[in-house]
Amino acid sequence: MKAKAKVLDILHLTGRTASTEDSRTILSEKEFKGLLRQLKEGEKDPKILSARQKLENLKTLWEN
Repeated sequence: MKAKAKVLDILHLTGRTASTEDSRTILSEKEFKGLLRQLKEGEKDPKILSARQKLENLKTLWEN
């Protein structure tokens, strides 16, 4: 639970800036809530789901 709380704290800092020093991107409140909703509900965009399925169906080189 501590790791999840830390991730939420990092993602939900106020303002929207990107820091190159620590490789963090700060989300606005609206973006943060959208991210949490997508993580909870899963992807629903048919184009993304179709592309993901195509990638999953590819046979890796080491399986030939």
